[in-house]
Amino acid sequence: MNPTVQTPRLTLRLPGDPDIDRLVLLANDIEVARMLERMPHPYSRSDGEAWLAGIGGDPGRADFAIDDGSGLIGGLSLRGLDETPVIGYWLGRPYWGRGYMSEAAAAALGWLFDNHAASAVEARAITENAASLKVLAKVGFEDAGAAECASAACDESQPARRCLLDRDTFRRLTSA
Repeated sequence: MNPTVQTPRLTLRLPGDPDIDRLVLLANDIEVARMLERMPHPYSRSDGEAWLAGIGGDPGRADFAIDDGSGLIGGLSLRGLDETPVIGYWLGRPYWGRGYMSEAAAAALGWLFDNHAASAVEARAITENAASLKVLAKVGFEDAGAAECASAACDESQPARRCLLDRDTFRRLTSA
């Protein structure tokens, strides 16, 4: 079951069929897809339908549509909720540079730590993706070393950074 999480500007909610047109429009951007592990390019309607069909089938996963009130502007997932969760996210290019992803990530992490026993969360970001690394640092992740990140859009692995955030660090930063 996916919750709905509210922030001052955003709603993180369960993605659904009404999101398909915006999903395909925003995800079918090579500048978005090349920085992500799992997003193919070109991104077709059938890719979007397959992603939506898979939501809710894994109790160890939470998927969110990021909605600014106008509809879906991106997505965020937490995989491995019963282990060390891994956070992944994307935002449509028209919404870059507005602080939306930091706001969404902080809200999702707050929900995770409030509702699951996870003591830490992991993330990987392609080294070239300075914006994603900035989001991770802003919400408290620390660099845990070099990694590789496959890019479905580029059909190759890219140099990446592995980042970790523990519950205590997150709580300390968000209570300040």
